[in-house]
Amino acid sequence: MTKFKIGFIFLSFIIAFACKKKEESPSVIGLDVQPESDLVGVTITDSVSVFMHSEKINEIRTYNDQYKYLGSNQDPIFGRTDASIYTNFSIPNNLSNLNFGANPVLDSAEIVIRYKEESMGDQTTPLLFDVHMLNTKLLSETSYSSTTTVPMSSTPVSTFSGTLTPRGEHFYLVIKLDHTLAQYILQTNANLTNNTAFLNAYKGMYITTSRSTLGAPGSGAIRRFDLDDDLSGIVLYYHDANSVNSKGEKFQFAFRGSDALRYNHIKHNYTSGASQNLFDQISGNTAAGNSNVYLNCFGGTRVKVSLPYIQNFTDSQNVSISRAELIIKVDETTSPYNLNYGYPSSLALIARTSDGAEQLVYDQLEASDFVKYGGTYDATNKQYVFNIARQMQKIITGEITDYGFYLVNARPNVSFVARRDDRLQRVVIGGKNSANYKPVFKVTYVKYPFDK
Repeated sequence: MTKFKIGFIFLSFIIAFACKKKEESPSVIGLDVQPESDLVGVTITDSVSVFMHSEKINEIRTYNDQYKYLGSNQDPIFGRTDASIYTNFSIPNNLSNLNFGANPVLDSAEIVIRYKEESMGDQTTPLLFDVHMLNTKLLSETSYSSTTTVPMSSTPVSTFSGTLTPRGEHFYLVIKLDHTLAQYILQTNANLTNNTAFLNAYKGMYITTSRSTLGAPGSGAIRRFDLDDDLSGIVLYYHDANSVNSKGEKFQFAFRGSDALRYNHIKHNYTSGASQNLFDQISGNTAAGNSNVYLNCFGGTRVKVSLPYIQNFTDSQNVSISRAELIIKVDETTSPYNLNYGYPSSLALIARTSDGAEQLVYDQLEASDFVKYGGTYDATNKQYVFNIARQMQKIITGEITDYGFYLVNARPNVSFVARRDDRLQRVVIGGKNSANYKPVFKVTYVKYPFDK
């Protein structure tokens, strides 16, 4: 389980450094631009062993923003993943005292959510969408996790089997809303006085595809949706039965606005078709990581990285570290890139604390260091490269203790590295015994005598 103390660790780390004058980091002048063959007195080694294995993460925090994920996919490597949405809906623009006429009669009603052009899996697979009404309100002061559940109706109020619907230039998920419920919303004026009354009466909904039957590996899709889109919401089509001139009206309740609350519920099922090697690792067999390690979508796994021999750099002399590059290579044979399964645009390498929590490395904290830190996917060489020279210098001089590192599927920026609920891509990486995709730790340094 991801430890939520990470936020406090990051904050304390940053505050501590903000109160200090920036430390001078030992470096070799011109090293970043001078060819390695021309360097004098500089040693470059890439023989340091890199040990890795995958760890299962039971839950992550999920945030209240406009983009949410929905669907089910039978990943041929990572097994089945179901992404569901908890969301409320409200009267747009905080209107008050809504009135739909003397005798409003519902013609139809639908749930509409804009697809935001990002998916994983086979989009042609029909999914079974269920909509349940919540029995408890979502709360703005609550930090929801990917495993949090909210009491709801035992049976769906709406069910839809299919894919997306084109409307204009975009695609939308369109689900017919239960007629009785929509008619009640339309005609019950007491709940339409303001948003407080409305949200007390209609606490929200849970949209899920968890009952979908998936077939062959790769079937089913998880998609990103925009709940803040102009057309996303609950739409009622109606007419006034008391008016002979009524031609049919429309009103849209919104998922967005100041009262909007929404989060993802994520379930990873590694017993459903996941790679045996992956399953062995998350079950405790760390040696299985010598061939491959796995970073799942939505923070489902992380990779523990150990560099057990880095202290040997100071056996006989002082050392000044200029670069310390961890090169992580994508195993394209095990996980080929294709339209259904892409690779994350970036990853993050962070430190591990003595109790297993996550902590930023020093190279992420300073803007000047972060430029060299890296983490962006190199599509030409099919790899991710991290420079943790500042962190390593502090380890070998004894300023900090090395407890290893974590490789996580997250943006490496300080502001986003803790977030894992916005990553739909996943990737397989070569382990230390991989013939073609072995990780490399490349260190560039200068040795000088202790009495200098």
